[in-house]
Amino acid sequence: MQMKNRLKKSVSKKSLRFFFLPFFSAVLTGLSFPKANLSILIFFAFIPLFWITAEKEKKILSLFKISLFFGIPFYSILLYWIVYTLVKYGQIPYPLAIIILLILSTYLSLYYFLFLYLASFLDTFSRPSFFKGMLAGNLYVALEFLRSTLLTGFPWGLTGYPLSNFSLFLQVADLFGIWGLSFMVFIVNYYFYFLYKGFSNFTYKSKNFLLQVLLFGMLILLIPFYGYYSKQKWMTLLNENKETLRVSILQGNIPQELKEAKEIEISLKTYQSLTINALKERPNLIFYPETALPFYFPYDREPTLKYLSFLQDLYLRVSAENIKPFALIFGIFRVSFTEGIPKVHNSLLVWTGSNVEDLYDKEKLVPFGEYVPLVKYFPFLKRISVVSDIIKPGESKNLNIPFSKGNLQIVPLICFESAFSQILVKRLQKGGELIFIATNDAWFGKTSAPYQHFQMALVRAVEGRRFTLQSANTGISGIIDPLGRVVFKSDLEKEEILSGEIKLFRYQSFFQRYGYLFPYIALIISGLFLILKIAKKFSPFSSYAHLNILFRPLKRG
Repeated sequence: MQMKNRLKKSVSKKSLRFFFLPFFSAVLTGLSFPKANLSILIFFAFIPLFWITAEKEKKILSLFKISLFFGIPFYSILLYWIVYTLVKYGQIPYPLAIIILLILSTYLSLYYFLFLYLASFLDTFSRPSFFKGMLAGNLYVALEFLRSTLLTGFPWGLTGYPLSNFSLFLQVADLFGIWGLSFMVFIVNYYFYFLYKGFSNFTYKSKNFLLQVLLFGMLILLIPFYGYYSKQKWMTLLNENKETLRVSILQGNIPQELKEAKEIEISLKTYQSLTINALKERPNLIFYPETALPFYFPYDREPTLKYLSFLQDLYLRVSAENIKPFALIFGIFRVSFTEGIPKVHNSLLVWTGSNVEDLYDKEKLVPFGEYVPLVKYFPFLKRISVVSDIIKPGESKNLNIPFSKGNLQIVPLICFESAFSQILVKRLQKGGELIFIATNDAWFGKTSAPYQHFQMALVRAVEGRRFTLQSANTGISGIIDPLGRVVFKSDLEKEEILSGEIKLFRYQSFFQRYGYLFPYIALIISGLFLILKIAKKFSPFSSYAHLNILFRPLKRG
């Protein structure tokens, strides 16, 4: 009887650990992102996950459960604001909104299941080593890259973002982008896990263990050394650059309820007043946020004429008072016609005094926010969209603004687009000198979403080594320099004007030139070793020496 009780207790402890360890990892990972922003936690958040994975290695059902016990809590912590938005603006019942969040969290958890299963298949957790850590790190980056691209892509909450709070680590983004930051996070976690296994198995005195500790240590120490070198290099370039512009970023703080109700007069008065006040700072450029003016340009004739009349009067006044000319970039819904058929775009327009000089129509739309994917096949999906399916995507391009010294090229990113490194790289390669993010984060209230969104802007600034401006309808707006340092930053839900001096950069970072290189290499390395592992396991030639040589580092552990 006592034996049975002991057995039950042992099983109960194992079951509890089976749930608790991945759940604990999920909580640590979630807390490393804003609002909690306890970024230091990201360096050891995955250790419990690795531990339980090693115990259940190669058991598919167990690994699937582990991925859910990790993924659902993590993404629920990270993306809880989806419930707030769906309930408040999508008029969706609270229970259904929670179900939608859980479905999304479950889908995103599948990438962790793939990682855990494939990493276990390659024996990377049972007997960790430097070689296995590098292999698992490449596999992890490959799957994060796939999550960012497949099925429209959802790169929110990539593991590298908490490193935006560590300046020396952040500088690596100019080499490998957000993928390099995620790789670093993984390697540091794996290193601590490797140490834990070494000391718990009493192998820490062996020469092999000490050699691998040295290899891990050298790799990890290389990161801050590069960060320091890169920071000094770009600070020198920044100080030597004399080409400056003065900018003003306007944050109107228009509640989403008013924007939804098309209270055009309130928005017009707010931004007209802010624009007039911003001119006191003598800016070269004035930036409005996404859809700052809530009408259809030029389809809504009355507000269109009213706003254009304001701009023309403003420019006449500027000329009369000998104020230097400026360009204004404003967000608005734009109506275009193709063969008589109207199309609505989420646009940025450039006004330089007499007419619209250039425009950009948002290319990457928000699923269920600006369009409904697969709605032709599943009409019921339209019910869970926050807005009706009327927005149409534009083409990838930069904004060109004429100045006396020549054209200025601005890389425009509207809202969700700033989450995609791929979009940034493509546009920087066309010659962008400044990054501008226009967004309307009023959808999210005082949740963590605006803070997470601004965190991404820090990484985009370093990836492109450009001054990055973010103009939000309501928080968080800011000016970020090419080293990822916040120059100015607004408060949430506050009407503000941010004015400051920026410098134009034309230097190319490594990531700007070869943005896709690291994730593609990670995909190739991961695919190659998986194919070789399968060949070794199932091929009648698996005893051949050339395959055994390749997998000798995996065997040694």
